[in-house]
Amino acid sequence: MRAAATAPAPWWTDLGERAPTAAEIEKLAQEHINLKAKVLEATLAQRDAQQNFEPIHQKCIELVTKFGSAHATKSKLLHGLEWEIMGTFGASTSIDAAAVELLRSRLTKTKQTRLLKRLFDKTIRWTLKSTARAEVLKEDVPSPVRALFAACEVTKDRAPSIEVRPKC
Repeated sequence: MRAAATAPAPWWTDLGERAPTAAEIEKLAQEHINLKAKVLEATLAQRDAQQNFEPIHQKCIELVTKFGSAHATKSKLLHGLEWEIMGTFGASTSIDAAAVELLRSRLTKTKQTRLLKRLFDKTIRWTLKSTARAEVLKEDVPSPVRALFAACEVTKDRAPSIEVRPKC
């Protein structure tokens, strides 16, 4: 088996080593504009395809739901001659914190906290207040605490954005 041939690097990859010439800037800007137009065209084509796809997808779900035979625990199968459509119907479960608090309150009042411990694990979730940065800079906050606070806040850089436009 032959190894796949690697494409040569684009002409502009060495531009970081030196300042580009005016001609290179023109070429780079034009290529950027052309590729941006292709991306826009592909995006619009994807949206059109998605609009055509959605109704037929929903119809498949509806037909599998109504007429499909049981396949597995959460699946149904609709049989054709050469094709079949399998629908899988999953579910997710989340906890309503207010309802849990109401249950906890009731069990605490009736002295049934053991049942609460059998039903739930207690976890604490911390979220950063909008005033946290101002609070940590106050004089009464020791430096070691400030350092620990700095580790609590993680900042991720966004991707840079550029705009290619004609010269005025």
